[in-house]
Amino acid sequence: MTQAEEITLLGHRISAAPPVSAGPQPSAGEWLTDLRIDQTDPFFFDHPLDHVPGMLLVCAMADQARDHGAVPEYGRVKGSVNFRTMADLGPELLLRGEPAENGRRNLRITQQSTLLADGWFEVSPEAGWPLSAGEPRSEPAEAELVHRARSENIMLGDPAVTEEQVTAAVLVPPDGHALCGRRADRRSVRAVVEAGRQFSVWLTHRLGGWPLDTQILWLRVTADLPFGLPSSAPVALRWQVTGISGTRARLRFDLIAGDGAAEGGGRKVGSLVYMSMGLQRDEYQSLQAGRCAE
Repeated sequence: MTQAEEITLLGHRISAAPPVSAGPQPSAGEWLTDLRIDQTDPFFFDHPLDHVPGMLLVCAMADQARDHGAVPEYGRVKGSVNFRTMADLGPELLLRGEPAENGRRNLRITQQSTLLADGWFEVSPEAGWPLSAGEPRSEPAEAELVHRARSENIMLGDPAVTEEQVTAAVLVPPDGHALCGRRADRRSVRAVVEAGRQFSVWLTHRLGGWPLDTQILWLRVTADLPFGLPSSAPVALRWQVTGISGTRARLRFDLIAGDGAAEGGGRKVGSLVYMSMGLQRDEYQSLQAGRCAE
């Protein structure tokens, strides 16, 4: 990249430019991208925030990994992202990508000298997905329980709870949404990841007893997901009830696709694991005050 250019991150406008000469420079085979955050984005900044949301970091890393490698029409993406500390709204963020080794590409995001997040992604081809169409309509989950203010940003259907498992449909984002994929007839992997994030929040409130004003911080997300699924195919997330205790949660979801996915049927096609911690209002305020004092 020889000059600043405007790129689109999931419908979210950011400016991507090479770092200034006085800043960090890429090693052989590496690439650097400056991320300038648009706080007016209706998805990433669905409600007022004093930090950059973790989902934006995940999307930036995944999109840049995709744009710097060959992606087949159908396949599987595996990856993991660790969140080291919260990202402030300024100054700008720097995303660094390393050369792929054995199909795996490592990335990290920093803010000045602070490491915010690091992770890896790898993509492999697979055959197409012969799934039936005609997804039954699912009511969205309650906005307050998934920490969303705008109804169009709810990617999780209202979960169905039994003694052994909890199942929730993955909703399709509306046209033009930041989580829409490049093809309208295919399921967006980013929407599935966001649905899983919302599912983990819903579970910690409804079954873990975390108060609704709990500030939930992402620690890690790990994914093993197919891409190229038809957007019309029923897709759901399923959690086997294992109990949630304390202020940290590790939740593993199976991605289920096919007829009856949201009603207990379907077949497993992928998985997601979310690790998070919950802070009460005074704990979060103390954390932020300590960060500002550093």
